[in-house]
Amino acid sequence: MAIANLNKAAQEIISHQDGADILARIDETAMKNSLLIFLTDENGEVLYSVDEYSTLYSAVEDEHNSSKNPYRSDIGSMSWEQGAIRNLPYSHMELIAQLLVSGNTSIGYITSDGSAYVSATRLSTCNVFPEKDVILCISMPLGTVDVATGILQIQLMWMSILSFVLAFVLAFFLARRFEKPIQELAYQARRISQGKFNIVERAGFCTELDDLAETLNETAHSLERLEDSRRKLLAGVSHDLRTPLTMMKGYAEMLQEFSWKDEQTRNHDLAVIQREADRLTALVNEILEYSSMQSNGLKLQMEEFDFSEMADCVANQFDALWKVQGYVIDKIIEPGIYVRGDWRQLERVIYNFIDNAVDHAGGQKHIIIKVCAKNNSIRFSVKDFGSGIPEAEIPYIWEKYYTARNRKNKDAVSGLGLSIAKEILSAHKAQFGVTCEEGCEFWFEMARQTL
Repeated sequence: MAIANLNKAAQEIISHQDGADILARIDETAMKNSLLIFLTDENGEVLYSVDEYSTLYSAVEDEHNSSKNPYRSDIGSMSWEQGAIRNLPYSHMELIAQLLVSGNTSIGYITSDGSAYVSATRLSTCNVFPEKDVILCISMPLGTVDVATGILQIQLMWMSILSFVLAFVLAFFLARRFEKPIQELAYQARRISQGKFNIVERAGFCTELDDLAETLNETAHSLERLEDSRRKLLAGVSHDLRTPLTMMKGYAEMLQEFSWKDEQTRNHDLAVIQREADRLTALVNEILEYSSMQSNGLKLQMEEFDFSEMADCVANQFDALWKVQGYVIDKIIEPGIYVRGDWRQLERVIYNFIDNAVDHAGGQKHIIIKVCAKNNSIRFSVKDFGSGIPEAEIPYIWEKYYTARNRKNKDAVSGLGLSIAKEILSAHKAQFGVTCEEGCEFWFEMARQTL
């Protein structure tokens, strides 16, 4: 840094070499940067000399009119014979010789004993000494640099010790402050692992810990919902399994003790047992299928097919209800609508929607089935005119076993129909929902395939 500062000072003098105030510039630069500056000719004759004390002598002489300036002559111009003689140091003579030999504009180096840095620059013009080839020689003692670095080393040592102590104290208090909330979060995490889903109330201390607490709360909510679903699943499965098993056991005992001799009664009891066994098998199959969808994901066999034809075919399966039980089933199906999807799975969704509408059609026994094109998508809907679903319960109807607990039809199989339909429609990236106005309308929309 000191050498760079010296070179910068030299460039500043060189930039004013044509000016009449070059000597004043040299005096100011020497004083400001504590430099020894000579102007010489190529033979080493000193034309001008100044160091950091030169201007101080001039100031004393001007103010007190006391001792004469040893750096100046009595006649006011540089004349080392008439005024104070200041010889060019030997290192500078060597410096000038090396500059002349090198042929360069300037050179600089640290002296062999390491005590100073010297530089020499050939001035192209100098109005103060027009008849001379002027060389600017600048010298800077490096002893002051060693003193400065020594002071800095001592300061650095004390600052390092002080910084280490402050860092240790700060780290200690930060660790103590972070310790309590982290222990609280760890305690809450252990309680969550034990099934106690408490809310972690912590905010405003640290953004990262607040984020961790929020994540822990979300995890607790998710686990609580999962635990609630597990309990409902067990309760629903237990309920749905208990009924057919109880009936099968009861009719088997009746068959064994009373009706095995009466053919008509025996056949009736056997029919009940077979029906309940079929119901139990369907229930177990739907539970296994739903569990497989949840764990392994639904694997679709995608193909292009006529959705209108498939929906009409499924709706025709309910014609017996229309003829026997007096249901009114209106089919408004736009022909020639194609989609790309798994037709077996979509057929299952349509059957489930229509079956739900039949179960909840109410006294009117009126159902409307619609299939229509809508821009680049198709829309399927089934509407009944029954009692509908309370608005507060609509968000939960797609959950497993929710409908099983609310069905009026006691022959319902599992209550997993809408949950499975949700998985199938989500796998097809379809939009779906239910609207409850004058009954219920279940619907879904998916991309239309253009042929």
